[in-house]
Amino acid sequence: KLREKYPQVNISLHQGAPDQVAKMLLDDTAEIGIATESLSAYEDLVTLPCYEWQHVLVLPLDHPLAAKPTLSLEDIASEPLITYHPSFTGRSRIDQAFAAKKITPRIALEAIDSDVIKTYVRLGLGIGIVAEMAVKDDPIKDLAVRPLGALLGMNVARVAFKRGAYLRQFVYQFAEMLSDRLTAPLVARAMIGHVNDYEL
Repeated sequence: KLREKYPQVNISLHQGAPDQVAKMLLDDTAEIGIATESLSAYEDLVTLPCYEWQHVLVLPLDHPLAAKPTLSLEDIASEPLITYHPSFTGRSRIDQAFAAKKITPRIALEAIDSDVIKTYVRLGLGIGIVAEMAVKDDPIKDLAVRPLGALLGMNVARVAFKRGAYLRQFVYQFAEMLSDRLTAPLVARAMIGHVNDYEL
């Protein structure tokens, strides 16, 4: 949609861990950043909540946990687990949930990409935990998907801008496309320090 509206704007996507995203913003390599982990810890960034999401369990259709009415963290911990690398996609939320119950999951593989996690689940290496966005817009028919928000809690993706930066009109438009919560006037007010999370 942004490319259709602004055909002369060159859009370049950079992927990285949240601290790398923050560095790209601070170094003026990027104009807008999106991450779930730790962006709000940087004083030189203006961050706003963009949307909430939960982790989901992905597993073979014939796996015993696929048919179990209610899942527990103990159920998940009893299986080899494939999930995100500690610095990516809400992994700290997963670790905190297990630690709170004094359970140590059997991590078989850590990845930075949900497609990699789903591939290794398909290959039988274990069951996977991915962000719901990895299955929401691209429904998968060969794996069972179980929501884990009740066990792991909800995550908040945040959008970030460098404090004091001049944002061009298409950056505001892109923010509005990311979330119904974000409007150009709201982002503009946040850039000068007049918006709190509770207003969203």
